Amino acid sequence: MDDGKLDNELTFEDILKIFKKRFWYFFITVVVTVIIALIYLFTTTPIYEASTTLKVGSSQQGSVVDIFGSQMSSGSSKISTEIELIKSRRNLEKVVDNLHLVDYFKERSDNPENVTKNGVIKYLGDIITVSPVKDTNIVKISVQSEDSELARSVADELAIVYNDLLKSLSQNEYTSRRKFIEEQIPKAESELNTAQDNLRLFKEENNVFILDEEAKAILQFLVTYDQEINTYQVQLEQSKVRIEAINDLLKNIDQEIITSETISINPVVSNLRNQIVNIQVQLAGIEGTKSANDPEVLKLKEQLFQAQEMLKKEINTIVTSQLKSINPQYSSLYSQLIEEQANLQVIQGTIQALTSIRNTYQSELVKLPALEQKLMDYEREVKVKENLYVLLLEKLEEAKIAEAGVIGTADIIDLAFVSPTPVKPNKTLTVAISGVLGIFLGILVVFLIEYMDKKLKDENELKSIIKGVPVLGRIPHFEINQESGELPVLKDPVSPISESYKMLATNISFSTTKEPNTICFSSAGPSEGKTITASNVAIFYAQNGKKTLLMDGDLRKPRVDKIMRIKNKNLGLVNYLMRRVPLEKILFKPVESLPNFDVLPAGVLPPNPTSLLTSNEFLELLQTLKEHYEKIIIDLPPIMVAPDAQIVSRYSDGLILVTRYNGTLKPMLKVAYENIVSSEVKLLGTVIVDIDEKTSNYYYYYYYYSDDGKKVKKRKRIDTTLKN
Repeated sequence: MDDGKLDNELTFEDILKIFKKRFWYFFITVVVTVIIALIYLFTTTPIYEASTTLKVGSSQQGSVVDIFGSQMSSGSSKISTEIELIKSRRNLEKVVDNLHLVDYFKERSDNPENVTKNGVIKYLGDIITVSPVKDTNIVKISVQSEDSELARSVADELAIVYNDLLKSLSQNEYTSRRKFIEEQIPKAESELNTAQDNLRLFKEENNVFILDEEAKAILQFLVTYDQEINTYQVQLEQSKVRIEAINDLLKNIDQEIITSETISINPVVSNLRNQIVNIQVQLAGIEGTKSANDPEVLKLKEQLFQAQEMLKKEINTIVTSQLKSINPQYSSLYSQLIEEQANLQVIQGTIQALTSIRNTYQSELVKLPALEQKLMDYEREVKVKENLYVLLLEKLEEAKIAEAGVIGTADIIDLAFVSPTPVKPNKTLTVAISGVLGIFLGILVVFLIEYMDKKLKDENELKSIIKGVPVLGRIPHFEINQESGELPVLKDPVSPISESYKMLATNISFSTTKEPNTICFSSAGPSEGKTITASNVAIFYAQNGKKTLLMDGDLRKPRVDKIMRIKNKNLGLVNYLMRRVPLEKILFKPVESLPNFDVLPAGVLPPNPTSLLTSNEFLELLQTLKEHYEKIIIDLPPIMVAPDAQIVSRYSDGLILVTRYNGTLKPMLKVAYENIVSSEVKLLGTVIVDIDEKTSNYYYYYYYYSDDGKKVKKRKRIDTTLKN
């Protein structure tokens, strides 16, 4: 793997360092998040929940068989359908009306005129939740509201309204049947009385009272078929009434209706109905002469069944093509409509077949004497009317019982129960979530601040920017005081700070094959510790017996004279270059104990420093100094401030780039390094100063002897701020 990529990888140790340094950002973020959650918990309005449970089953009715012999194969509704029915707008409107919720919300609203019925219905839809209990026919109605009593009332009322809806839907069919029969009975009774009177008058006038055997047989067949036709005719009328009732419901919900005439004129339906008539006629012709298990009878019955099924499918296709709504209530009504339309067509075909068979016997009447024909007509009419009247009376009683026996399809298992504690907000869960969220936000804040912090924070970042260049020194914090000043190598030579400078100077000496003698110090930007570093390195060389010169080449903001405490600031390098002041007057010996250590300060500030450093006079001076000194340490201005450092460094044995921990800006350092590379300056190495022991991996120890001569290892931390 590429070494550059390895250097840029974030290790676990790096993450720990980041969190150690940014701990308070992380801690404050977590605390603020939890506090916000607590404020929310104490200020938000508690929400209570009321729940009731229903058991949903198929419709129930009395034990009397279906009045007209037809089956309504709607079956038990699926739970999902029932859930949609419970939350239907029709039910919510009734709940609003029954509980007077519009007035309730107007009393509690600051703007009563803005409270509308539609708004209340929408609000109920938002606070009501209907959910199934897994693997059961039980549904749970839950209502959440700030008012616990309102939640309980709405839950209970919705269960009652839903049950009433199911009952009304089931009862509607039987009510329509009962009303129709009640309308038909007076007519049938009147027709029966008329027929009986006509028969009595005919017998009295013609003195004919008994039919012969042949006439009786014909009469018996005619009466039987007339009775069946009348029975199916009643069923036909009832089927029409049911279809009309379903269409009325569809009209109320703005759905398109399908009339019986529309279905009857369909060519496919007409063809299938004719097939049914023909099969029934054939079946009636052989049933009297062959057994029920005869192959021919069974074949005709199978053909009749298939024709009826095909008829139902075709009607289903016609009706379903008009279905525009996915509401389960509408779908249920259309299912009933399909059944009734199919049943209507079958009944019409049956009546047509029976009529055809009856007409064959009717043709036999012409062979009888006229009086017998007339008598037989009167007697047949009386029997038919009588049978019809009795049938209607029976059906009326059955319809009344069936209507009264209809109940809803939902059983209320539990009335609404309101929990004494609010369901929202969940304090335990909210605090837990806020804690977890605070941790994640804290991590995000730490890494975001770390990302936005463009200052150099460790040696790895330095190496990732300046690749292939060694870090020659690592200088920790130290405190500037009156005693040691800014020269710990001179004032406190055995301290950890001094040792770090000595290590830097030693590393510089071994940084190249040929030991560098003329060494420049610079930095990317100001206030990064280059002057102090250059001064202490120079003193170390002098302490080691090297004839050393410290030159202040920063002609813009010199500080060497201040660090070395040189009082005469008006004499220095500029004086020599501009006025040819003798070297003897501009060289100073600030340290009496180091006679081999000289300092060449900057002197007066020139108007154009760059022109002086590029002049022939400066080159000649530098050559002269190299002949007299073993080590020449030159302090230069920052690279990003002026080109002086790049110009002078080309005349030296190499450049040392000083960086400050948590001070040097990485973008500036990158540009400075690019300038060094482009100017072909030899970069000997880098130095990182002002290292904080708390947040770095570098710890410094030193040994000292106590009064009793016992060797003790002690860690010493010197807090300071290095200044350029």
